[in-house]
Amino acid sequence: MKIKLSSVFLLMLTFGFSNAQDQSISVNPGSAGIGMRTSSSVFLGDNAAGFGAGGQIKILFSNRVNSEWFLDYMNSSAGLNGYRKDTHIGWSVQFAVNKGGYQTRMPVPFVEAGQCFDWTTVGFVKNNSSENAMPQTSVRNQPVFSAATQAGAGVAWFPISRLELNAQVQYMIHLGKDVHLEFDDDNYAYEISQSKGTSFDGHILGTISISWYLIQPQKKRA
Repeated sequence: MKIKLSSVFLLMLTFGFSNAQDQSISVNPGSAGIGMRTSSSVFLGDNAAGFGAGGQIKILFSNRVNSEWFLDYMNSSAGLNGYRKDTHIGWSVQFAVNKGGYQTRMPVPFVEAGQCFDWTTVGFVKNNSSENAMPQTSVRNQPVFSAATQAGAGVAWFPISRLELNAQVQYMIHLGKDVHLEFDDDNYAYEISQSKGTSFDGHILGTISISWYLIQPQKKRA
C-alpha cells in the first residue's frame, strides 16, 4: 500500500511540474479536487489506538477558506484483548491563518472545525477459565451510529499548481450514543457499555493527505 501511494504521489508531482502554467499562485476560489488520506487515531475512552485510510473532496470557497469532505475507515486495538472499528464520514472548514490565504507557494497554517457521523463496532476476546469450554470466545456489539464534532489545526502546502499536501490534527467529541469497552486493572476488556449524551472522552485524529484539484478556475484579470 505504501509503495502504491508513493508511486501515485510521484506521478502526480511529475505531471504537475510539467503542466503548471501559473507558478505565481496555487489555487483560486472555486477550485475543487479529490484526494486520498491516511490517518492515525487515539481513543481516550477505550485505551485504543490504530490506523486507517480513506479519501476526501476539497472545495475552496475563498482565498482563505478551504473545505474538506471526507470518508475514513479506522481499525484500532484496545487494551490487551479488545478492538474498535470506526467509519467516519463528515466535513471540515479550514481557515488559513496567513493573510494571503492559499494563494502562495509557502506552507499555509490553518485552523479548522467541522462535524462527522460515525459507525462504530467494539469487541474483545474473552478468556474462559472452564476446562470444558472453548479457550476463547469473541464478544462484540452491533454497529452503533453516532455523531461527533471536531476542531483542530494543520498545514497545507501547494508545491505546484493543483497539488495539495496536507497534515492536520483534530480532537473529536462524540454526541448522542457512545459505545466503549470496560477494562479491569490489568487492561483486559471484560464488558461493552453504551451510553447516551455528549462524551468528552473523544479521540485525537491525525491525518496526512494528498489532493489533486481537477477544477481550477482561472483568476480574472483586471
